[in-house]
Amino acid sequence: MTNPPKDGHGSSGQEPSQEPSFTPGDAKGSALHEAIRTLTANLSLDPVLQQVADLSRELVSATYSALGILGEDGSLVQFITSGISQAARDRIGAPPEGKGVLGVVLREGQSLRLHDLSRHPESTGFPAHHPAMRSFLGVPITFKGTVLGNLYLTDKIGAEEFSDDDENIVTLFAAQAAVAIENARLFEAETRRSAQLDVLNLMGRELTRIFDLDRLLEKVADLLREGFQYQNVQIFWVDRENNAIQLRALAGSVQGKIPLGAHRPLDRGIAAWVARTGQTALCNDVREDSRYHAVTGFETAAELAVPVMVKDETVAVINVDGTEPNIFDDSDVKTLETLAGQLAVAIENINLHLQQQDQSQRLAVADERDRIGRDLHDGVIQSMYAVGLNLEDISSRAAEEPESVKPRIEEVVNDLNQAIGDIRRYIMDLRPTELQGRRLEEALASLVGYLEDRAGVTVTVNLDLDPSLLPERYFVNIWHILQESFSNIEKYAHAKQVSVSLAVRDGDICLTITDDGVGFDLETAELGRGYGLPNIKDRAERLGGVLYIDSSPGNGARLDIKVPVPVPTTWPPVV
Repeated sequence: MTNPPKDGHGSSGQEPSQEPSFTPGDAKGSALHEAIRTLTANLSLDPVLQQVADLSRELVSATYSALGILGEDGSLVQFITSGISQAARDRIGAPPEGKGVLGVVLREGQSLRLHDLSRHPESTGFPAHHPAMRSFLGVPITFKGTVLGNLYLTDKIGAEEFSDDDENIVTLFAAQAAVAIENARLFEAETRRSAQLDVLNLMGRELTRIFDLDRLLEKVADLLREGFQYQNVQIFWVDRENNAIQLRALAGSVQGKIPLGAHRPLDRGIAAWVARTGQTALCNDVREDSRYHAVTGFETAAELAVPVMVKDETVAVINVDGTEPNIFDDSDVKTLETLAGQLAVAIENINLHLQQQDQSQRLAVADERDRIGRDLHDGVIQSMYAVGLNLEDISSRAAEEPESVKPRIEEVVNDLNQAIGDIRRYIMDLRPTELQGRRLEEALASLVGYLEDRAGVTVTVNLDLDPSLLPERYFVNIWHILQESFSNIEKYAHAKQVSVSLAVRDGDICLTITDDGVGFDLETAELGRGYGLPNIKDRAERLGGVLYIDSSPGNGARLDIKVPVPVPTTWPPVV
């Protein structure tokens, strides 16, 4: 390429000279070889992009350099700089959009060398706080005919402009940079795909073992955040009765900003649009999407939402977002849609589980009614029938044998008192005798003392609520859970330390029992082989709650019973 004329309008669209004026053995050739060796030694995309900017600047002694990476639509989606401090970048503000002289290189896809870029017809000047720049060299980075990005170098050190050799060496470097960038992208995509498959497999195993909807949604949100590094994950439940979506789980930087349970109208926002239409929404720049509704305190730039379909109806929406644009691609869509399918199956399993549980409870109630009927018939009713016969006999004898009536009446009164006592005892039998006339903390102290004496353990108790405020069914079922758990610890745990906590946290009544014993295998326990866990689980579910178990051989055991108490909340105001 010829040197640009001194009027400042350098050359554009011409091929650089095919033979560079240096050989591999000289300083320039050695520098290029070393730069390429350094560049190809790395497969991490972000470091590779920064190295391209840094090494190109060093190769031709430029004061500043930048690497602009193009998106699928040909616009600049990344702008990596070298030679300018982060503080200076912050003062300048938003990165360029590819207009002016930068736009010439973007449009034409050919090198551009200028003596004074400010004198180019398409120069638009610099924003406030931007350093002054004069000489310019722009070189496209092309891989198999596709422009991946462009290198921009300014202010040649020690000369007024960049030379033919500079353009040649940057062009050669750009060819190798294209290969390095593409390799790093492939490596990153493969690494991410492998990680996604691992997380999807993990989710497939985990989701089939959870039968509580809120816990299921929390698990999905956490796995998405940790496994895919999405900045924010939100899962909404479709509330058609209120024509809204309800936030049921979230993970990421949004935690603490939006209350769980918050509602959003079905006509507001991208996630709501997905809930209405049952279609996936990929929005890499929310500023360009009319479906997006900004919320105070949030800086969302890109958003992806997929529907969770059960029997052709959208029941939930998985929503991920971030503060940078252009962060989602087709692999994210496929991954989230696959996960949404897994979640739909898990939700159906929960529905079936609840139906079976409801049927079992109905059968249990029917059995209990039959038992109560038999007990009353065989006991109290027979006694009352005998009292009735005695009264009839007294009535028939009253006129003829008045003297015999009084003792007979006293006998009947005694029989009635006995029947009343039987009824009272029967009612009290529905409540453990250990709780009769005692408060929960007193009964718990008795259980603790028994366990410490029999198992030789030290038990720590923390009560952070007023047990007298517990409804009767909570009182009885919690006591039974404690009794069953203590029995398990005595029989199987071989523990030295046991702790019990009963408290109200975040609107939930939480009972936690831990021990440092030998632990057990969860799969064996959940199959019902001992440990009394089905009974504990049943007691928890009677309260509308759920049982969480954490144990493994050699690592003790932890039981958490959580009874959710919903609290009404509202969504933050719309901007």
